Amino acid sequence: MGLQYRLTEARLAEILRRQDPPRFGPGYEPSIKPTREEAPSSSRPAAVWVDKLGRDVCVLSRAERSALAVIVYCCPTLFELHEQRMLPFLPGLHPLHGHPLAAGLHLPPTRGTLQITHDLGYLKFHPVVHVLGQDGAPPDQAPGCWIGDFLAFLTDEGGPYCVNINVKSTRSEFEAPQVGVTMRSDPIRAQIKEKARHETERVLYSDHQIRTVEVAADELPHILIANLFQLIGWQKRRSTLSPDAVALVIDAFNEGLEREASPLDVICATELSHGLPWYEQKIVFHQAVFFRKLRLDLIESHLFIDRPMRSETQDAVEMFEPWFRRWT
Repeated sequence: MGLQYRLTEARLAEILRRQDPPRFGPGYEPSIKPTREEAPSSSRPAAVWVDKLGRDVCVLSRAERSALAVIVYCCPTLFELHEQRMLPFLPGLHPLHGHPLAAGLHLPPTRGTLQITHDLGYLKFHPVVHVLGQDGAPPDQAPGCWIGDFLAFLTDEGGPYCVNINVKSTRSEFEAPQVGVTMRSDPIRAQIKEKARHETERVLYSDHQIRTVEVAADELPHILIANLFQLIGWQKRRSTLSPDAVALVIDAFNEGLEREASPLDVICATELSHGLPWYEQKIVFHQAVFFRKLRLDLIESHLFIDRPMRSETQDAVEMFEPWFRRWT
């Protein structure tokens, strides 16, 4: 996550309530919600509606929002996503445990971050929480937890599997933390602590035979991300057009694409010929592009309603396919 987060006994108890174990489906609760009370002060929290999940997904930075846009658009087999997921500090079950699609599969467990940091020689960097003593005893320490970014649940011909996706703004932040470091900080110790955190996460998921992908947001295609941000905002809007009218509008946009017309030209022509409201057509247009029923160039051309449509020359799904490969 790369954000400083003060962990208290009460907050840890709430995280465990939400995440021990985490639920599947619309009832999933992230460890950190995008509220003033929960999100770190240095974060940029937001709730992003994801139609295929039927819920808002919590992101804590623009980098996470960019990665989320790629995950949702570029992975057609995504069936579940856990954001701000707690990394279990005790031995635990595979993330797919209990999901109907995973019935009968061999799902290896994990040792938990406490044992892993001990095995790696990083135990002194493991999070702790101060627990109030009983009957006047001095405060004690108990294990705390790290929180991951995204755990994607996917399917292929072999069945369901997971990919862990760790997000930073830049590639260098995986080695040298930028948040929570002051002039008084020991830079070498800070780098070792950051390495301990990321190496522990990789090993924890490798116990489950789950790959970890490290994503630097500044390396993502900027035009693609800008277009996906625009399209994601239209997911939740609902058109009142009939299914036949929606199909007619999508056909009109695809015909307009062949002659490089603008979406606005198509909308105006269809409004005149069939009396379909322009705003309803705008909903259909954005959702058709996002759900790949209208294949436009999203990587090199900005998406504007009054600019000519350009056909897709490079498929973003193919570009980001390496992110979503299963453990081999």
